[in-house]
Amino acid sequence: MVAACLAVAACTPRIYSFTVDPHTIGQNDTVHVRWAARGKVFLKVQDYNYPRSGDSGHLPDLTLLFSYDGRTTPVTLHAQSGIQLALPARDSLAIRKRPDSNSTNILRYIVLAARLQGKETDSVIQIEVRIDSAADQIAFAPIIFGDSLVASGINDTVRWGDVFSILTVAAGSARSLTVTHGGVTRVVTPGQEPDTAFRGSPIGGQWLINSPLTADEKDDHSLVPRFLRIAITIKHR
Repeated sequence: MVAACLAVAACTPRIYSFTVDPHTIGQNDTVHVRWAARGKVFLKVQDYNYPRSGDSGHLPDLTLLFSYDGRTTPVTLHAQSGIQLALPARDSLAIRKRPDSNSTNILRYIVLAARLQGKETDSVIQIEVRIDSAADQIAFAPIIFGDSLVASGINDTVRWGDVFSILTVAAGSARSLTVTHGGVTRVVTPGQEPDTAFRGSPIGGQWLINSPLTADEKDDHSLVPRFLRIAITIKHR
């Protein structure tokens, strides 16, 4: 019985490891991909418009350069169909875009798939390709602490890596917020110019946002917003 189970397991595709680093890149930055799997292995790459960026049109075709085994292979990425490459079961490679005149915010999905005996398994990692200066948001769910709303959390350091940093911070809703990050504390108010005091700070890491409760919120906690949001602009280092 044990031998039969082991035989069945050996006929099943499996992904032992799959990493892509970093998860946020500039237009011409390199990502490093590492994997180990059982079965016939394929790497799939597909681009999509970045949400909330205002980009909703047709993405241009571009050329990605895949470097592994001492060789660099150019492959055209058609936005509507993507790329699929056959790979060895265990290896690593680097991917970068051939420089061109196109510059847009993109969500790039990198998928490792393993096929064996008519079965397939896959793992998906999402990469953000951002323009050199782009807008984004940071939001955390608040708790009521005395007469204030307090929201805190760690903005994903793996997602943001170290190729982008903060350019400006502004209020992300119609209320004033006190924001603390990277040893800096500032009050950001709706309608005011974005604050540059956080310039150069990492996007990832610990953030603290608080705001006084309004009179209505004190009387009715159901009016408390689900999130306290700040609007940020980010800059490629």
